[in-house]
Amino acid sequence: MKAAVLVVFFAGLLVPTCSPAVTQAQAETLSQERDQPQATALKLVKSPPITYPDEALRKQIEGKVVMQIVVDSSGKVSDAKAVSGPPELFQAALDNVKQWQFEPPSHAPVVSTAEIGYGFAKNCPAATSDRGSVITDGRLMDKNGKVAGKMDNDHDDLPYYFDEDRKAGIAGEMVLSLTFDDQGKLKEVHVLKSLSPHLDEAALETVRTWTFNLTNATPGVAHHDLELKIDYEGSCDPF
Repeated sequence: MKAAVLVVFFAGLLVPTCSPAVTQAQAETLSQERDQPQATALKLVKSPPITYPDEALRKQIEGKVVMQIVVDSSGKVSDAKAVSGPPELFQAALDNVKQWQFEPPSHAPVVSTAEIGYGFAKNCPAATSDRGSVITDGRLMDKNGKVAGKMDNDHDDLPYYFDEDRKAGIAGEMVLSLTFDDQGKLKEVHVLKSLSPHLDEAALETVRTWTFNLTNATPGVAHHDLELKIDYEGSCDPF
């Protein structure tokens, strides 16, 4: 299951864009009326990456932590307390928000509300999804359905899932056919099961840069038509 972190900052009318914590993070611009005749605008200029607490991640605890924060004249969060949300997420959210840095407000201290949400992205139709995922186990299957080899673990680049293809509802399984010479070097890559010409070409370009370990294949023999499967899926944000 994929995990995501959502950050929302109220009253300053600016929302921090955070780095991915576990998989993806999203930000939304929201506003909230304040009791004062004129609200003091807060502008966030720096925030650290957000991490999902290990215990909460293992237990798949989701939810939003709402916090009251106090921003001092230097733009630092001088105080913060959790108001609501899953208690297991309180400390992680407080530790993070206390490191936020704002532009120094014209009138300090400023009391505001911040919210950090932790949750798991849900699979959903590509056309209505918020983002896409490209997944492969890197295994090469022979004609008998047996594992003949696997992609080397030092590759972290995956084929790109273009937004226009995802929003057009293009998703599912792509199957490539790979040919290796008698030294185990990749020679050719062809598409057996296509998703779209756009995605096909991107996948071919990426896979041609990969190296594979043919541990279960016969050494000193060229290997043809080994299949590699790549899945393209849409996911929706939890909040």
